[in-house]
Amino acid sequence: DNAKLADNLRFLREQTGVHVHADLIVGLPGEGMESFGRGFDCLVELGPQEIQVGMLKRLRGTPIVRHDAEFGMVYSASPPYEVLQTRDLSFEAMQRMRRFARYWDLIANSGNFIETTPLLWAGEERSPFASFMALSDWLHATTGRTHGIALQDLAEALHRYLTTVAGQAVERVSEAIWRDYQRGGRSDLPGFLKPHVRSAADTRIVRKSSRAGPARQSRHLRG
Repeated sequence: DNAKLADNLRFLREQTGVHVHADLIVGLPGEGMESFGRGFDCLVELGPQEIQVGMLKRLRGTPIVRHDAEFGMVYSASPPYEVLQTRDLSFEAMQRMRRFARYWDLIANSGNFIETTPLLWAGEERSPFASFMALSDWLHATTGRTHGIALQDLAEALHRYLTTVAGQAVERVSEAIWRDYQRGGRSDLPGFLKPHVRSAADTRIVRKSSRAGPARQSRHLRG
């Protein structure tokens, strides 16, 4: 019951202090890129703090094997038996989705860019899924990496993409990234932001020291 699920998620986000971690699975039988994107966009609108995008895995003996032939399900022969391609998602598309999931975890789920991430689809006709996929493709083409990207390098890449590719206002992007950058306890103004931020002292955010819980969760709280 998707309507009831949405109501429950809204209640958790608006009426409780629970950190909501929602899961979406890539590669389900019969689901392609377009249908996955619609589900992703609906979940973004509901606003859980984290959306974990995971690849379908086939555990031995589970009933999903009955769909293998009909939906062209191909899995890795080695644990954890992740899906490699389906009738509706080619191997190449699945690789794009793996990169999408990794970059989404680094940028959105980490809590390091809670103000910057929504700028990717602000004022855009494209959906959050399409907007982030465009960033994902650009990041991979630009850096050639999905791992080992330092936080400051990732922040600079986001700044470059948002201001030069997505056409966002430099001042707006710079100040959002600077506020996000400070949430992890950092106070050193990165060099790429210095021409665009008034001063580190004037724009420093006030961090509440009384917040409890893991650091990753606390970064999802504004202020």
